Amino acid sequence: MEVGDLLLRWASEIGDGKITDFRAALTWITRSRGISVREGAEGRWLRDVSALGYIDVDWRAGLWAVAPPVLTTLPYSDGLALLTGRRSAAISRAVEDLYDAGERIHWIRNETAEGDIAVPDTVLLGYEHPDKLVQHAEKVGCTFVPCASLRLFALLPELAPGSPAAPPAIGNAHTVERYNHENRQYEPAQSYSEEGLYRWRSTDWARLVQIRRGQEWHSTEHENGVFLEHARLGTGTMRWRPESGKGRERTGRLSVDWGAPLPPLHARAAVLCTGIQPRIHEKAQIVRYDNIPRHAAEKLAASLLQQLEVEEPAVSRKAAR
Repeated sequence: MEVGDLLLRWASEIGDGKITDFRAALTWITRSRGISVREGAEGRWLRDVSALGYIDVDWRAGLWAVAPPVLTTLPYSDGLALLTGRRSAAISRAVEDLYDAGERIHWIRNETAEGDIAVPDTVLLGYEHPDKLVQHAEKVGCTFVPCASLRLFALLPELAPGSPAAPPAIGNAHTVERYNHENRQYEPAQSYSEEGLYRWRSTDWARLVQIRRGQEWHSTEHENGVFLEHARLGTGTMRWRPESGKGRERTGRLSVDWGAPLPPLHARAAVLCTGIQPRIHEKAQIVRYDNIPRHAAEKLAASLLQQLEVEEPAVSRKAAR
């Protein structure tokens, strides 16, 4: 069993726990298998499996819990459904039984960046009629939910600063950093009198992220704060291009700039359109999400106070001749 599937199996059997304990388990398992990882790989793995719908993570509370098992259709998927959430040994055996019975099951290996921990394989089920999926869900031991991704898009709230908060204390001033959207990183702040996104260490050394608007401070998360800054500065980060295949114009590719990571709920909505890890393009410095309907991309962008840039569909070499 590959390490990503092993970790999901372990999480599925444990059920829930503290993030610190999960990070320790990730470190132990990767080291025991001789896997070399970059700094922060454990946190990125939790972020990625959360977007894939396997685990729910409450970063503020420091807790995680495996998500309920769900079988769900993909938008305009031409007969493909995704299995996500808990993947216990019993659920995996039930999926293999379906495969042995002649059902179309696809196990897809997700790409992993060098130095990161592999995420679980994606499991897709082929079907001829949606009614068949209800039967599959009963046999596997999960719930059938029609197109969970589009349901999530409909629930995306409009981004806003969080609750009022206190500015940095005098004793913490030396730890204050301000986010530079051009360099896509935090930099030491000489002062914190200007509007912007800041982070610092509290007296108990916990990391605080807050945004300043006028004379007021608000709590926020890093992902939300970055998009609030882009909205304040009027800078765009998202582009959508329709697919070029005949009859596929309703869906397309959503590209999001590096340095502007989607908040957890937005990331899950986008990823569940395929159930596959988004592609990271280092040269273009973008993260690409496939099979995103245009109306869903517009809803996602609007909820993050972004103006979605719609590009012309790519023209194949054959069509260009």
